[in-house]
Amino acid sequence: MTVDNGTASPRTLDARAIDGTVMDGTVIGAAVMDGTVMDGTITGGRGLAGTRHLIHRPPSRAHYALDVPSLGEENFTLVGTTPVAHPLFNDGPAHFHDMQIATETMGEIGAFVGQRYYGVPEDRPGLFYRFTLNLTDLAAWRSTGPGAGPLPMATRIRARPSNVVAEVPRGLDFHIEVSLGDRPCATGAAGLVFLMPRLYRRHVEHSRQALRAAPELDDAPDGPLRPAGARDVGRYATENVVVSEPADASRGRISTWLLAAGVSPVFAGEDGRLSGLHVLEALRQASLLAAGRAHGLDARRSALGALQVHFRGQAEHDMPLRCVAVAGPLGQGADGRPAVPVTLTLTQRRRAVAEARTSVVQDY
Repeated sequence: MTVDNGTASPRTLDARAIDGTVMDGTVIGAAVMDGTVMDGTITGGRGLAGTRHLIHRPPSRAHYALDVPSLGEENFTLVGTTPVAHPLFNDGPAHFHDMQIATETMGEIGAFVGQRYYGVPEDRPGLFYRFTLNLTDLAAWRSTGPGAGPLPMATRIRARPSNVVAEVPRGLDFHIEVSLGDRPCATGAAGLVFLMPRLYRRHVEHSRQALRAAPELDDAPDGPLRPAGARDVGRYATENVVVSEPADASRGRISTWLLAAGVSPVFAGEDGRLSGLHVLEALRQASLLAAGRAHGLDARRSALGALQVHFRGQAEHDMPLRCVAVAGPLGQGADGRPAVPVTLTLTQRRRAVAEARTSVVQDY
């Protein structure tokens, strides 16, 4: 990824996202005034193609002229437009812009910020362990249809180091504020931890051994899986459906399985693990399914008004992953729209991979 930090010339760097994707881009002809990129192009990245600018707003220009890693809070703004031809984010009834745009943004830039601005070595992978997003203005997320063109989008990002050892943070805490057009419409937070290479390899190996060492904990579908209906999860393309038709549904509770084979390449993970995008999309789809089955909410006009997820471990690609979603009582959001709280748990061989709480909101 390329970013201008308010110095005389832009720099080109690589960054590794949460799911292992390497991003590489170029800023062309950037003119800088008070830390703002006046003209530049960021290209690359599997998640959100198109023109984007990552603007660093340093507290002191003199400090960064010395290229010294930061030890305090840093502020950034990522500006661009909503995608218009993305294989996932533009698939569906187009009633709302996809909230996954905001979650994928953090996945792409999190490790880059740590490496570029806080001196985190590039061989330390960054793993997100928590993420929250709350839509503060649902009407701003409405889309006028696929032919309307892109909408300006800006994400303000505040980063703070955590658990600093020898002036290098072991983690970063992020706060984000999202605007579509000129309307603030979402806030969120995320926690990212950087693992030492050797510790990370041991963690992955131990996790895989633990999963395979206890056959008595095996948890697998009783038969072949059938994808849930695309319209029931707010999609049109079958390859973008990543949860199965529920095997059990009663009293607002559904039990479904994540689909790892035959899905869109946009969900591809690294090193035999499911990507963060894959897991978050499964949580979104299972939430819509649970709210629809329990209270009849229409997935075509619904969105996640809130998402809180805690990642407990990494999901292996070659093992069944169960998702249990429990819908709460039907209520109303602050603006009077129908809203349903949903509690979700992802498990693999009965080991927790992620725990989440969402709120499914249906538009008028």
